[in-house]
Amino acid sequence: MHNNRAFLKIYCDTLLINYRKNGFFWIIKKVILKMTKELVWLLLLPISITLHLLNFRRLPIRVEHVGHLTSEIDTFLKAKYLKLILSKKYFILAPINKVSNKHLLHYWSPKVMILTQPFICTFIALLTKRYFMQDRSSGCTVGHFGTQPIYAINKQWGDRKPLLSLNENDLDWANNELPKLGIQKDQWFICLHVREGGFLPHNESIQAHRNASINNTMLAIQEIIKRGGMVVRMGDSSMSVFPPMEGVIDYAHHPLKSERMDVVLCAKAKFFLGCTSGLAFLSMVFGVPVAHSNMIPVETLGLRPYDISISKLLIDHQSNRYFTFPEMMSSKMGGFFYTHQYKEAEIDIQENTSDEIFDLLCEMLDRLEGRFHETKEDAALHSRYLSLIKPGHYSYGAASKICIAFLRKYQYLMDDVK
Repeated sequence: MHNNRAFLKIYCDTLLINYRKNGFFWIIKKVILKMTKELVWLLLLPISITLHLLNFRRLPIRVEHVGHLTSEIDTFLKAKYLKLILSKKYFILAPINKVSNKHLLHYWSPKVMILTQPFICTFIALLTKRYFMQDRSSGCTVGHFGTQPIYAINKQWGDRKPLLSLNENDLDWANNELPKLGIQKDQWFICLHVREGGFLPHNESIQAHRNASINNTMLAIQEIIKRGGMVVRMGDSSMSVFPPMEGVIDYAHHPLKSERMDVVLCAKAKFFLGCTSGLAFLSMVFGVPVAHSNMIPVETLGLRPYDISISKLLIDHQSNRYFTFPEMMSSKMGGFFYTHQYKEAEIDIQENTSDEIFDLLCEMLDRLEGRFHETKEDAALHSRYLSLIKPGHYSYGAASKICIAFLRKYQYLMDDVK
């Protein structure tokens, strides 16, 4: 019921904004369009039923967002190879004018049927509008609430090889293009992405709580450079301009930026230092480890055994104190997915500090280089935190880790308020 209210509020707010912007005739136009679609679906019903009986199933993947285009197809294929789903004739609608990364389709299309012609996609979208040819079993679609199957599927996948690796064409292309970007052969680098509000400004009213400041990554950047690596700042041209810095490539504003380069960089990085944003999954599908900072909802974790995360913290606006981890995990606030939910509950959000992101970075590097040491006390603290994530929580069943330094720092938040 709570989730339905949240969706209804967002729908009504969006409708009101569009009404104020476009006027009454916009509403009339939307109603007529909706009624037309319903009529066409009804006329096409015999075809839908026939194709449904022939076992054709559409995977409802939002290809316009790179996080969904990567993680959901990856999860579906893993579930398929693990024989967790029934054998059907699955397909994906990916109208080429809406796909977030067209180059990535070259990697997915040999593994699953992908339809890209816009007219065909529109036609089949009407066929699959409701009831028939809809996939309800793969668990690939990432939702907003409740435990997500993507965690259990990736846990079962374990340390198997990633589904994707760069093909020979992209490897040769990278050898020629990366030096132009400033990355020489055998030079290791990380991809860095901090979500800002410019990419989807119309979404900020409901997703602004996911944003963070790139300034808090400066200590981590300096450590990367100190250890001999480089930093490639990912993103798009709407992002703030990164100040010139030796060892840092502001790729978000670089003239060589392209969808192909996005894939190559994310696939070749030593690891991805990200946040609650879908771009990190572009590294994930190529088997690149991910260090997530500023995770929110706070019950959200990384996906795989070699991923690490730290969450934002929630503060009671009235008393100006941190909510404890048990408080967050035992109430709805731990899964709040929309900005207005925090505002209505009078909850302030604290993003991760420079020191916390630095610690996250160092732990990832130390783990990758085999130099990380975890004490018995650390292991017990980690297990204690994970025990707070119960069935129904977003990331229940996750195989990933939480940064030990973060848990040590906020160990006092492990106990509930007395």
